[in-house]
Amino acid sequence: MRTVVIAAGLLLGAPAHADEPRLVLDLELYTHARLAQRAGDDLSELRLERGEVGARLALGPQATAEFRLESIRSAVEGGALGIDGDSMVVRVKIAQVTGTHQVGDLRLDGAIGFIRDPWIGTLETGYTVKPLSRTGSERLILWATNDLAASAGAALGPVRVAVSLGNGEGLRYPERNTGKTATGVIDVTAIDRDKVRIGVLGVVRDGSLGVASIRERRFGGGLSVLTPWVRGGAEVIAARGLGDRGDVEGTLVGGWAEAEPIKHWFAAARGATFGLAGGTGRQSTFGGGIAVEPWPQFRLWLAVDRVTSAGDAMPLPGADPGDATLIMVVASAIAPFTVH
Repeated sequence: MRTVVIAAGLLLGAPAHADEPRLVLDLELYTHARLAQRAGDDLSELRLERGEVGARLALGPQATAEFRLESIRSAVEGGALGIDGDSMVVRVKIAQVTGTHQVGDLRLDGAIGFIRDPWIGTLETGYTVKPLSRTGSERLILWATNDLAASAGAALGPVRVAVSLGNGEGLRYPERNTGKTATGVIDVTAIDRDKVRIGVLGVVRDGSLGVASIRERRFGGGLSVLTPWVRGGAEVIAARGLGDRGDVEGTLVGGWAEAEPIKHWFAAARGATFGLAGGTGRQSTFGGGIAVEPWPQFRLWLAVDRVTSAGDAMPLPGADPGDATLIMVVASAIAPFTVH
């Protein structure tokens, strides 16, 4: 299947910290116009790919409350059986209270509610190609970006650690078994100089999904690189269990890079591949694009995305199609709405 996509994105807002304005409002929006060429009749469609709105309110110098909504399709990808056919619905994505406390050089953090997953949150820090694709962990091994959970973290010098304990079902379901899912992340700044910053990441996850307690175990790590010329990152994750199949085992390898060869012009490349144990199948996604930044924090992208599947690596419900090519025009912008 070949898909041509015209996309527009708008992102308003920035992370809130204790020394920032009391109220920060966010809006994120991506819309697509698609022409899909397939074996049967061609399909053209207009669709809202993602829409989010939220706010963060400072409860004092060391605590915030955040509430965020997102719009999603009521049927799985490729399906039509949802609410009123396949209507767009709005659900809670984030509803959390966060706090921080400084003890000398040690900073302690905590959150409870529908919180961001610590691994996805760490990966997306500095992930500037988000308008082109989700991270490999989220896209290929269905790592939930949020969960009903509690988390605690600490930072001392170049080392930051975070641990969360929650349902493990993401936002799709309430808890459906007696087990809980624990995720631990460590982020170490190995090099921090004027023009080079390199971080080393590690993650361990142990949990289960659904009434059958299907295993969901992950372990691996990553790398982040920040320089005035090139920004990039990589991830390697061993997965034990995937979606509704506890027997699936495999390894995810992904990476991305972005450069600014000419002022206000950017070039990016990204890719991820998930190979099943024993070489029985593989699903991959790769692509890239070029962008112009005519105004600060506004970019217009021309990009391509390719998805392939081979062997037993057939897509699970909600995952990418088995074989598709997407050509995209993406507009993305960042601007804060704040109330002092």
